[in-house]
Amino acid sequence: ATPEVSGVSVDTSSPSPTPAPVDKAKVVISIENGTGIAGEAAYIRDILKSAGYSVFKVGNAAKTDNITTTVTFLNSLEESVKTEITTKLNNVYKEVTVANSSTQKDDVLIITGLRKGSTAKPSASPSPSASPSASPTASPTATPST
Repeated sequence: ATPEVSGVSVDTSSPSPTPAPVDKAKVVISIENGTGIAGEAAYIRDILKSAGYSVFKVGNAAKTDNITTTVTFLNSLEESVKTEITTKLNNVYKEVTVANSSTQKDDVLIITGLRKGSTAKPSASPSPSASPSASPTASPTATPST
């Protein structure tokens, strides 16, 4: 028999299990430069590396004039990872759009947009320039006078 003590309540419920910390080394992050600004994907990769992530695929997006950064998370990814990465992106980029997917290959897909304080990369369209062209000048001819 268990002795009873009056005036003392004992919590007999079992503690809820705390989720195991996410192994950031297993989170696969694909980063695509969506701005055309050299080094943009590597820049955010280095920020996420310093947060403990280590598996990256870096490349260029099909479209390179993005203003908004988009991040798409695999549905099954831990909420803590989604929150941490979204916060890091919001610290760097002007505007961040977040989406979830059940079909993408990587855990996280980031397509970069403009950083805070940046302006769009000027387009490489040729501008017309005036070039001087030589025009023939009339040479005086003698007119006979009578």
